Amino acid sequence: MTVRRLFLALAGLFAGVLSGALSAQPAAAQAGVCGEFPAPKLILDTTLAPIQRDDGLTVVQLTRLPGRSAGPVGTASGHVLGLTLARYGEQSQVSALFKTLSDGTYCAAPSAVTIAFGFQQRTVHVAREIPVDSCLHGEVLAHEMRHIAVDEALLREVTPQIRSRLAAVVAGMGPVRSRSQNQAMAAVRRPLEAAMRSIMSEFGRERDRRQAQVDTAEEYERVSRVCNGEARNYLPKPSQKQVMRRG
Repeated sequence: MTVRRLFLALAGLFAGVLSGALSAQPAAAQAGVCGEFPAPKLILDTTLAPIQRDDGLTVVQLTRLPGRSAGPVGTASGHVLGLTLARYGEQSQVSALFKTLSDGTYCAAPSAVTIAFGFQQRTVHVAREIPVDSCLHGEVLAHEMRHIAVDEALLREVTPQIRSRLAAVVAGMGPVRSRSQNQAMAAVRRPLEAAMRSIMSEFGRERDRRQAQVDTAEEYERVSRVCNGEARNYLPKPSQKQVMRRG
């Protein structure tokens, strides 16, 4: 089973003159006034954090982790023998150049856009109750590693598409004229932020779809029966209500 954790961070880095406080105007309307700026450079780095292993949580603790769905031992029992936690997202930095105009306003345009996209954290859990050298431990771990493989394959597949989309966005991030540097930077960054929101949303939907193909009902049933039904040995026993007699 896999659980996703989404992380988004946007940080602006810029160089230029600080002054003024009025609203920024659209880049297209200001291109003639601002003149030419060097074409911005796009740097896209993919992130694939090392896989961490943690077999210290019990079946009950894994089952109670927030955001999870029914585990590989079956939707009926809902107990989790293994879990993959992955946090993915993006971080971006925009460097900008500024020109001061004769009327006291200035123009801003991006000089470099650096984006890191991928998985910042990946942790694979197998329940503490399952002996490391047991047949079931190997089966549960193999199931979780299939989730890891799905994530890695998806990241490799979409990276060229993301690079192409961002290149088009960055190429269209023209100059912005304003009397407020903060507003100018916000206007410069706006197309990038909109594009990244769309990319992250599409990535999340496709990831969910592919991961669901790993956590099928058939796979749940297989894991519950494999190794001569060893999974039953590690599931919490149903609580029995005590009957009180009055004599």
